[in-house]
Amino acid sequence: MMEVMGMNERKISELLYVLRLEKDVGQKKLCWGLCSQGTYCRYENGERTPDRLLLNAIVQRLGKSADKLVTILTIKEYRYFLWKKKVLTAVGHEDIDELERLLGEKEASDLTINKNLQLQFKYRMQALVAWHKEEDIEKGISLLEQAVELTMPNIRFEKMERYYISIEEMHILLELARFWIKGDRVDEATDLLNDIVDYSDRSYDDYEAKVKILPKAVRMLYPLLIQKNRELEGLLLCKKAVELLCWQGVLYDLADLMEGYLECAANLFENEEMIRYKRQLQALREVYEEYGADIYQQKEMRLTYHNQELYLIDEMMQRFRNKKGVSQDVLSEGICTPETISRIESGRRGPNPNNFYALMRKLETEHDYYNGKLETNDFLLLEKLEELERAMSLRDWIEARRLLDYLKSKVDMEKKQNQETLIAMENCILFYEKKITSKEFVERCERDIGCENEGWKNEDFWRLHFFTNHKITMLNHIALGYEYMGYPEKCRYILEHVMEQLDKSKVRLEDRYESSITVVGNLSILYGKSGNMEECLMMCEKGIEVCLESGRGAKLVKFIVNKAEAMDSDVNVINTVKSKKYLQQAYYISDLLSLHSISAYIDQYYRTNYEQDIIWY
Repeated sequence: MMEVMGMNERKISELLYVLRLEKDVGQKKLCWGLCSQGTYCRYENGERTPDRLLLNAIVQRLGKSADKLVTILTIKEYRYFLWKKKVLTAVGHEDIDELERLLGEKEASDLTINKNLQLQFKYRMQALVAWHKEEDIEKGISLLEQAVELTMPNIRFEKMERYYISIEEMHILLELARFWIKGDRVDEATDLLNDIVDYSDRSYDDYEAKVKILPKAVRMLYPLLIQKNRELEGLLLCKKAVELLCWQGVLYDLADLMEGYLECAANLFENEEMIRYKRQLQALREVYEEYGADIYQQKEMRLTYHNQELYLIDEMMQRFRNKKGVSQDVLSEGICTPETISRIESGRRGPNPNNFYALMRKLETEHDYYNGKLETNDFLLLEKLEELERAMSLRDWIEARRLLDYLKSKVDMEKKQNQETLIAMENCILFYEKKITSKEFVERCERDIGCENEGWKNEDFWRLHFFTNHKITMLNHIALGYEYMGYPEKCRYILEHVMEQLDKSKVRLEDRYESSITVVGNLSILYGKSGNMEECLMMCEKGIEVCLESGRGAKLVKFIVNKAEAMDSDVNVINTVKSKKYLQQAYYISDLLSLHSISAYIDQYYRTNYEQDIIWY
């Protein structure tokens, strides 16, 4: 049995080990086609660290989503993920010339992460070129079959349930089904899509993993079911997929699946739900069209929802070193050369794992390549933490308290990371339950991140700290606490400085969604309250853009409401027709996503300011 290691750099190895035992799968079967068993064994023993592509694949094969782990990347790795999104966006727009151009860039051939997974993606994109530009379906199928064989040999001839399949591998199978449909192999495609739906529903027990694949499979399957006069089956699948997307607040595929539900239902019945879907769907489409998010309505759309927080090694290393006040020469002593530190901080290379852990220890930080908000080897607790965050966002303090108490009873509260995360959440719950004052709340938050007595006023605080998700969350709490105490100028100072730090980073806001969107949202509200409507509207536009880029719906609604209210208040931009339209859009989308407190607020605001007798449906 693997020795359970207490060192911080062993967290991911222990998590993989426990997950694999829970799934009752051997190492060889789990890593088949991804890496050798010997390599995987070293991951579980903590001797090596998998890259992000490989970690995603392994965790997804175990039915989970690795998005719950913050990832520290090199700039080279990050550029690959940015390139990949550009490629998928080009596919969504059916811009095959742009796709070909991107496939000629170095990221397509520089296999610096996981060779097989990168090759799979490249073959998949080359198949699309063969289809759209060369009109050679058979060549495309051949390329996809090569991609499948890289990590799932013989799966086309065996039962899918015998395999452990990641999300990216599922996308290859979805692409193959799409090509079979184009090549008049509809029955084979229907069988494959049914297998994918069944597999994802059965094997991905984490909703964040399930939402990445089940809706996409249903989106392809329901038109085939209609052709076979199986509308009721298609309707039920579309309904299930829509509910899953709404529960997770995900926009990708949502409009198309609602349309699928309506199309399946058209020949069966007319009911109240159809009326609701029609109005909600219209609201979604209006938002997409206004903000240039037309890719959401493209049949070729391949973008996948992600909920990960990314940090860059070069930015992190430089900030920690400067905060500690040590030179590159001093930091490198006994570990590597000063030139190596220079290359890491300039983004020209990343440290090998041993050097990374040694440097982190010397800088007195507790960061690993992958970090959960809780230090635990129980993935279920990370899922429960997500439920807690959702309950808090919905201001359901009874449910939040229940989940908090459960987590505190299950994790090791002697661990600093667990203390930071759960005590911070407890303080927030106590504050909103009015069990501690604003002043007490702010003092606790400032103490948590080491800026007691308004230490955030010191410019060195902003210049030298690396702003993790936890630190930004605490600064948000501090800012709002000062606003509640009647110091809006302090609130503005903190939020604007946090926003400045996020904007300075090479990581896009949508790749630090959790950190960034709350700051943008709080700034938009603050500017609105203080009468700075131009700045408020700019922040609303920024927030809407980040939400659409990220595929997130919950916060999107809030920004649309803020924008409508700002337009009502600003004499320079008052446009009653537009304000009413935005509020209507926000109402229907919030109702769709079951954001009941927001839809109730919109209803009251709309009746007070516009139409007292509004009938929404």
